[in-house]
Amino acid sequence: MGTKFLYILVSQGKDIFYEQTLVSVISLRYHNPDAFISLLVDDGTDKNLVNFRGQIKDLVNEYKVVEYPKETSNKVRSRLLKTNMRNLIDGDFLYIDGDTAIVDKLDETFGEECDVGAVSDLHARENDKYRMKHKGFRENISKTGFTIALEDFYYNSGVIFMKNSAVAKAFCDKWHELYKFCTEKGITTDQLSFNEANRLLGFPMKELDGAWNCQVREAYNHLYRVKTIYPILCHARIVHFFGSGIDGRKEPHPLMHKRFFERIKAEQCISEEVKDIACNARHYFVGAPEVLNPEEKFPKFFIYRQMPSVFKAISFFKKLFK
Repeated sequence: MGTKFLYILVSQGKDIFYEQTLVSVISLRYHNPDAFISLLVDDGTDKNLVNFRGQIKDLVNEYKVVEYPKETSNKVRSRLLKTNMRNLIDGDFLYIDGDTAIVDKLDETFGEECDVGAVSDLHARENDKYRMKHKGFRENISKTGFTIALEDFYYNSGVIFMKNSAVAKAFCDKWHELYKFCTEKGITTDQLSFNEANRLLGFPMKELDGAWNCQVREAYNHLYRVKTIYPILCHARIVHFFGSGIDGRKEPHPLMHKRFFERIKAEQCISEEVKDIACNARHYFVGAPEVLNPEEKFPKFFIYRQMPSVFKAISFFKKLFK
């Protein structure tokens, strides 16, 4: 058997995590019909995956349930599953966050030398100014006493390759240990412990091509990143949207809107329109051309979120002088 594709789902009826993960799984199955997909859930989620919410089980090849004490929060459950996933799933696998869309075939291997692989966070390099200025990031390092420095290369944990190897197992064991330590300090996100584990173990992590985890929102949040992220979007395999949108900002893609997933929840079905958006996600950015050209230096559709009035003016004059 080749590489599995792993999703982790912790969801109750009121959130949109089920709908997000279902959309991502549908897009993966569309572009990779023969893929072996695994789904790892907690016992609470297992109990509510019935009727429409149970449809995701028909799309996966492997389904596994892990029990936790009742007092463990859903957020912590999801991270406990993720940081321990190497011990819960057999074989090589590519873990994929649920707030993603697969836009191409996932048919390449990562090489014998790669035990653990991930894409850089924000598609940034060392000494990234955003992370170095981020107050919460600095505070969390201080709380934990971790050795990772602000100027270090930093990985995103949204898409992770894990080989079925002793190195990968040791990495996950250390990550799981450090994550549990973080929860004692009131830190429930998994990325700081992910990168600290990499540092403590002598940097076993290999950098994957950005196409495996195209964090496109960062090009909208920080326009100076467009020149880096747009060419990656043009040849992306997995587009990572980061959740359900930010209140008060115009979101440039349906998969960045919470209401898109709330509509799925209300209708209790996946319509043909929803399926088309999920499976052809690269073509649904507001104002984007039908064919993305990686040679273009600064595509104007990236200003839609931060400067909607300027975007509308440019679009108006383009139509006027066609």
